[in-house]
Amino acid sequence: MQNSTNMRILELLQFLYERTDENHPATVSDIIAHLNEKGIQAVRQTVYADTNALIDAGIDIVVVKSTQNQYFMGSRLFEYPELKMLTDAVASSKIISARKSEELVQKLCRLTSTHQAEQLRQLASLSSRVKPDNEQVYYIIDAIQTAILEKRQIQFQYYEYTPEKKRVLKHGGYLYQLDPYALEWKNDHYYLIGFSHKHQRMAHFRVDRLSGIKILPSGFTPDEDFDVAGYTNKIVDMFAADRTVSVELLCENKLMKTIIDHYGEAVPTRTYDEEHFTANIEVDPSGTFYGWVFKFMGGIQIIAPHECVEEMKRIAHRFL
Repeated sequence: MQNSTNMRILELLQFLYERTDENHPATVSDIIAHLNEKGIQAVRQTVYADTNALIDAGIDIVVVKSTQNQYFMGSRLFEYPELKMLTDAVASSKIISARKSEELVQKLCRLTSTHQAEQLRQLASLSSRVKPDNEQVYYIIDAIQTAILEKRQIQFQYYEYTPEKKRVLKHGGYLYQLDPYALEWKNDHYYLIGFSHKHQRMAHFRVDRLSGIKILPSGFTPDEDFDVAGYTNKIVDMFAADRTVSVELLCENKLMKTIIDHYGEAVPTRTYDEEHFTANIEVDPSGTFYGWVFKFMGGIQIIAPHECVEEMKRIAHRFL
């Protein structure tokens, strides 16, 4: 008798969790019909008693009292807007393959009702997304995180593409050795940041382009003064940086939000005139940085140092 009662309550809980939400409540008749389909006998009194037992146990079941009471699952581990953000992030991620994205979306959908799950699947369409082919990314990330926590060096190869879109290992399969400091998410990609023994400086690598990663027995002592956020803020679109310089920008007032989005609220700024302000940033003066300035069509201009101003002019002249 006790076992049948337990089974009935568990089946009731699963039904409410999977089939109901605030827009899809279930009546007592709905619940009895479902239980009977599962071969479990139930009447109104047992439904009332079982739902009250679940509520007393702390399960958030909302009861809409009327001539025929209605029930639905209230709060969940993740609310629908939270699941929507998570599924969007998974679907749009350029580091997770299409197959893995589909699997993750399906798992996330099991955290809500079937009705809301169907909406999530429709909104997280993957058909037009640009997705990677590297199915090993999960294991690569796991290995990197382990190495970071254990302060152990790692070894890996790095690949690029030929004009024929063939994937080839960089520098003939050179084995990079790195002291891993952090994994950083930027511009829809994961980047591994650490001290590169090849370059003898801090460097970063796209995680989805790593291959043959191996955790080495050798350990390392990280530089406690190294600022990961400061490093990424200096690198526009995370292209390789040989050096950084202090650059002063003249910006239209409407672009303050853009400067803050890229360099944070702590970036030094001052009023220049009624329509402009200046911002002082540390940045890698690469072609990527100049391209970033160009896209604002004069809304952002480089005014110092002189070498960067002249380089900007030289690049602009090439397009005339």
